Amino acid sequence: MKKKAQDLEQMQREQLAEIGSFLKQSREQQSLSLEELASRTLIRRSLLEAIESADLEQLPEPIYIRGLLKLYASKLGLEGEMVASQFFPYPHLRKGRSSWQTSAAAQLRPFHLYALYVLVMIAAVSGLSYVLQRTTPEAANLPALDPLGEAKEPQSANSSVQPSADTAAPATPKAAEVLETGVRVKVVLISQSWMRVVVDGETQFEGIMKEGESQQWKADEQLTVRAGNAGGVLVAHNGKQAEKLGEPGAVAEVTFSNDEEVSFNSAAVLP
Repeated sequence: MKKKAQDLEQMQREQLAEIGSFLKQSREQQSLSLEELASRTLIRRSLLEAIESADLEQLPEPIYIRGLLKLYASKLGLEGEMVASQFFPYPHLRKGRSSWQTSAAAQLRPFHLYALYVLVMIAAVSGLSYVLQRTTPEAANLPALDPLGEAKEPQSANSSVQPSADTAAPATPKAAEVLETGVRVKVVLISQSWMRVVVDGETQFEGIMKEGESQQWKADEQLTVRAGNAGGVLVAHNGKQAEKLGEPGAVAEVTFSNDEEVSFNSAAVLP
């Protein structure tokens, strides 16, 4: 049981690291400092820094982290609900941490002040979540990912047939394509996911891809695909049959080389 909790917390830390890196890059592209963003979001700078560095020990419970991510992304002009949905707030991951009653902070303040602080934090996060859902209906209506279940597959407006790993496979390559050199990788999303694609050592794409989207990249020597929701990503290499990158909710990475070698890395997932 303890090992499962450690595996879940490690996966949660990796998810937050990917999202925090993405948010930090977006903030820097808009030339915003942490002080300016703290003023916009009313989130303390220390919490913003903890999000960008994936420091779970400095952040509140996972369910509240998701609310902070949504607010952070929204203030950058991103789809807050979509970004926050890439972080799965598994409960009870911090059993090993000491109780607040034994901490130095609790000994320095009366109990009623600490309880009041907790109530204010809960009310503030709940209020922000309600306001964001009312002001951004498009983002609120996006489908949420289920980390412990199978990813839901998209339905076509003109057909009742749902795409799967078998039906979504690309067609057999033509003879002219077989003669091409290099690495060709096609990605099809059956559920939304954060993605990073590195082609010959240079990042070609980093961001959120929505359910139903597809993209193809080509490299001369090596191509790496990394996803925050591996179960929602189908990958086809050099015209071969598409396969899922990993399990739903898991962070996974695969590298294809010109010599046909494949290197795969995936985070642990609760069975």
